[in-house]
Amino acid sequence: MQGIRSVLQNIRFSHLPRLLFIGLAGSAITCAACTRSSVSLDHIETEVASFAPLDTVEATDVTSIAPFSGFYAVVWVTSDQPLIARNPAGLSGAAVGELPYSQGSLGLTGASTRLGSSNWVEVILPSGGAGWINSWNITEEVSSQDFCNDPRIPQIIDTFSQAVGERSGQKLVEVSNPERGLILRHNWWNPEIIFPVDTLMNIYQDLTEIDWGVHSGSEFPIQGSFQDIIAPQLEDVFSNSPELNCNTIQTGDTTREIVWPEEYFNINFYSVYRPVPEGGSVFDWRTWILGFEYIDGEPYITILVHYRGEI
Repeated sequence: MQGIRSVLQNIRFSHLPRLLFIGLAGSAITCAACTRSSVSLDHIETEVASFAPLDTVEATDVTSIAPFSGFYAVVWVTSDQPLIARNPAGLSGAAVGELPYSQGSLGLTGASTRLGSSNWVEVILPSGGAGWINSWNITEEVSSQDFCNDPRIPQIIDTFSQAVGERSGQKLVEVSNPERGLILRHNWWNPEIIFPVDTLMNIYQDLTEIDWGVHSGSEFPIQGSFQDIIAPQLEDVFSNSPELNCNTIQTGDTTREIVWPEEYFNINFYSVYRPVPEGGSVFDWRTWILGFEYIDGEPYITILVHYRGEI
């Protein structure tokens, strides 16, 4: 992918919807305001990312960075459905507190317990006391500034770009969240499709049809394999010298509202924007959002969300 690799090499640092789990068969950025929110088109900022050249980031610089604050933030929670803390752990436990979708600065007591396939952890509640929540609903809290200044992120984006260009499942595995896998939305309003990490190796070879949701303004379904539906849209962006923005969604003209979903409010991200080609329609742009999470201070790609111009 020469397009995005040249971008990464030539810019410098300046400082719950329905879930569908997929088991594959056969097998900078300096920004004026680094914020995460649901964004309408009228309020989108368009400052372009600036990275250090990758060959100037020494290994000692990378390994010494640990932007995880020691606190956790709530994820996969919406404004109309707060996260309920319980005691004892489990859905049958009594409710002892509510945590909104925007909640951050959560400390853990260190206690945890396994209930079926879920891991529950005990958190210190902002209102006082402690309660138990499913660990799926928290993420390591990293400030927007620390994320945007983390020199490992452009390396990860570069590897992801190579994965797209080479259609390499192996490279996708290298950069994807080892715990959650890769969570993909064909459009922000469509359901999440979750690819566990052990399915990513063969994601380009598997031809299983997937229901990605519906087209804008209609109930016409979007169906097909990852290779047929998603791969060409990724290549359209990453092979065409895209523009990168940290924690800011960059788009072109569209008639539909642009939204970063509430359940990802505490997820840091980069938008990868392919502008309108010369002489093309003002609606002929495309953006992919890469949402990152940290595990023990190490960043990984967790979320891919697709945006495009709608008429």
